[in-house]
Amino acid sequence: MKSVVVLDYPRAIHEGGGKTVLIVDPDATEEQVDTLHQIITGALGGDPWSFLAGTYEVIGRARAPISFEGVGVKATMTAEGFGRATGDSLKDPVTGEDHQVQIVLPEGPILTKGECGVGSFEVEVEVEGLHYGYADTNCIAFEFEWSN
Repeated sequence: MKSVVVLDYPRAIHEGGGKTVLIVDPDATEEQVDTLHQIITGALGGDPWSFLAGTYEVIGRARAPISFEGVGVKATMTAEGFGRATGDSLKDPVTGEDHQVQIVLPEGPILTKGECGVGSFEVEVEVEGLHYGYADTNCIAFEFEWSN
């Protein structure tokens, strides 16, 4: 099952006031969507959602075909009819060659190691009141295991 959590914060994450929409692939059952909703609202506990949930309000759900292409930070995610996020590696300003930059947080609650790059996100249509786009902003690709 594929899903995307679209988060929009008007200021720093820890200051709260964020809004989020859960976009889920049409093949997901209602039970799966309800469970994902419980996870992102922190209702089931476990990090990182248990502490992030206090920083945003879930304002809606949507269904759309979702696709992922590429690997690591050089990837594209598309939620058909809603938007597209693209990532790329940071570039050497002189040669234009890829810079491989990583962030390492051994005790990090969200990630312990990630590949840093630059990303863009454009919402094609208004999603439950959210319509925005970001270009050339921070992008971090990471594998995770949130089992608690």
